[in-house]
Amino acid sequence: MIGLDIADAQSVLSDLETMSTTSTFGPEVEDVCRQLRTTVVDPAFPGALIPTANAVGRLQILVATPTMMAWRRLSPVLKAFAGPTMTSFNGITAPLPPGEPATQRLAQTLPAATCVIQIPQDRKSVLSALRALMRVRETIARAPDLQSAVLEPTSWLLARFQDNLNVGRRDAATVILERLKDELRLDALNTKFLEVQLLAAFGDWAAIVSLAGFGSLRLARRPPAITALLLEALYRTHLSDLFDAGDRGRVHDTYRTTVRDLAQPMLSVPLPSTLTPGGLKLYALENLVSASRSDIQEALAGENSSLGWLADELGTRPGAIAPHPTLKPASSPIDDARAALVQVDAVEAVDNVAAALAALAKLAPAELALLRDAEPFSTAFRLIEVNAPGGVPSSWIEWLEKTADPTFTNALEIARHGKDEWSVGSSTSDPFQVAAFVAALNHAQADQLASERTAQALPFLVAWLQQDPAFPGPTMAPVYSSLLTLFALNSTRGGSVYESSQVLVEALLTVGIDGADYSSLIADIDELAGQAFGVDMIYWVLDTIENFMRASAPDAKIREGFLHSILARTAPLYGRLSTLQRTAVRRLAGELGWSLEAFGVNVDSEPNDGVSYKLDGLRIAIYSLTETSSRQAKNAIEEMSPNVVVDCAADHGGSARLKAMAENADIFVVTWLSAKHAATEFIREHRGDRTLLYAQGRGFSSILRALEEHLK
Repeated sequence: MIGLDIADAQSVLSDLETMSTTSTFGPEVEDVCRQLRTTVVDPAFPGALIPTANAVGRLQILVATPTMMAWRRLSPVLKAFAGPTMTSFNGITAPLPPGEPATQRLAQTLPAATCVIQIPQDRKSVLSALRALMRVRETIARAPDLQSAVLEPTSWLLARFQDNLNVGRRDAATVILERLKDELRLDALNTKFLEVQLLAAFGDWAAIVSLAGFGSLRLARRPPAITALLLEALYRTHLSDLFDAGDRGRVHDTYRTTVRDLAQPMLSVPLPSTLTPGGLKLYALENLVSASRSDIQEALAGENSSLGWLADELGTRPGAIAPHPTLKPASSPIDDARAALVQVDAVEAVDNVAAALAALAKLAPAELALLRDAEPFSTAFRLIEVNAPGGVPSSWIEWLEKTADPTFTNALEIARHGKDEWSVGSSTSDPFQVAAFVAALNHAQADQLASERTAQALPFLVAWLQQDPAFPGPTMAPVYSSLLTLFALNSTRGGSVYESSQVLVEALLTVGIDGADYSSLIADIDELAGQAFGVDMIYWVLDTIENFMRASAPDAKIREGFLHSILARTAPLYGRLSTLQRTAVRRLAGELGWSLEAFGVNVDSEPNDGVSYKLDGLRIAIYSLTETSSRQAKNAIEEMSPNVVVDCAADHGGSARLKAMAENADIFVVTWLSAKHAATEFIREHRGDRTLLYAQGRGFSSILRALEEHLK
């Protein structure tokens, strides 16, 4: 099938049927041609085979596939049944011939790979070639559908969901979330947790509070990271503006009347490890309302810098929220185990399971049997037996050491929770911990199972690194480099090219690396891109080029050679690129002083994807803190359509101009790296339900990418 979905494919087929001129070759030929054209809408066929008459009336076959993976599946079968002995097909892609109605309509679907099959024109050869192509279709139809036979594991989908969140691809993350819902991969509660995580990644706090079932979420057993996000959402939605204005009376009144009933069930101790300043303020407000919560007073010790004027109201000076000394009675091992099991039952946390395992290990067999059968501890006992048959790691280093264990079947689930629960500060500030981390990563690659599990967990590792307040940090450069090498190895083995790899590339370029490490970085990028990357990789490549152009280089000649090399590999793809992609390539080539025409590229040809028509008359707003990128994007968009209006802004807060842009633009694009900025919240507040897009990088090509994905 070709096209974005079945409805799109049906539209393409209808148009091609109307344009068809193959009836001139006789009823027998036309009957086979009609059957071949239906590959356009056949979900089991990896692309489309479209017989059509060329400008001089000769029969030819247009071949198109939606992805390079589909091309790799279709090409060898085509070559086996209709190769050079029968047709002109040799397995090499080629652009569609310009000017013909059928090729123009097919080009509008933005295929990743295309070619034209020429066949001898005598009647016998024509029929033989068409029947051979029918056998191609029949053979593929009889082949087992590996994607259907072996469903993509839920853990892989969750890794891709995190991968998209890491780089701010909101729409792509939403598609995966909807798939998880539609296929009933997760229960309703865990699906809601992912929705909270998605909205929080883009600072859409009001949407979290407005979620259907928010009241149930606050009462449910949930991970500490979700608790932290729910509390932050309550603070941002109801209290942050009042708090920043110093309106103490209204803060207290609003907390008592609106927030407290929602927040109180979540204000338990110990504090979630990922608790944000907004959540800490809710704990402080609860302590002021309920003086009996001495546990909160103790938990807030040392957190006064995040409390603002609430620290004064708690009767302390900065740095002096001190716990009340209390004498705790000595507890027995079985009491400790009971307390640990209660925590497991109350909070879905990896660390709680680890603490419970440690407490249970101190008990005698008779005491274990007693707890296993007694309520309310038996439920938590069963949770531990199911989720931690061989123990639970308490850090990434321990996780990496366990990945070679075949019984560690919930490795990715542990990694998903560990990214939020395992402290990042202690691992990034100690050079010995950094060295141990790199050694554990390298050791895991010596075992096939450990290597596969590590590759699948890479998005979670990147998400964990991004939680470091000092990210990117120079001391962590060896970790960034090792992980990027693993990304490259994963792509070489046929795995996904995760978008998160861009996070590590930019991190390494930001912290600064020496000549040897710079060469290693380029080698990893070459592996990731591959020698024959397809159209689906073009924006990844363009983002990489822009990252290198913005950053300083230890060797300018090495950088120049790399940029020219990787950009040159886009030249053979130029004919299949969309309008926005071509614009980005041309502009980057111009900045490098590089001529596309030198590689035989016809830069004057235009794809028939209708972008100019879709942009015509629109008003587009762009918000980016990197003003050069937003200006480049503005110039590129206005170059494509003379009737489009593009406004750019880089305000650090709300303004009358930004308000007008938010209210009047047809499409508003925000660079995701600015998404946590105060101005973005201002934009979202005044945008309502109108189109708001997020561009994942700092460069202008990422802005064009966000716009293109929306226009599709």
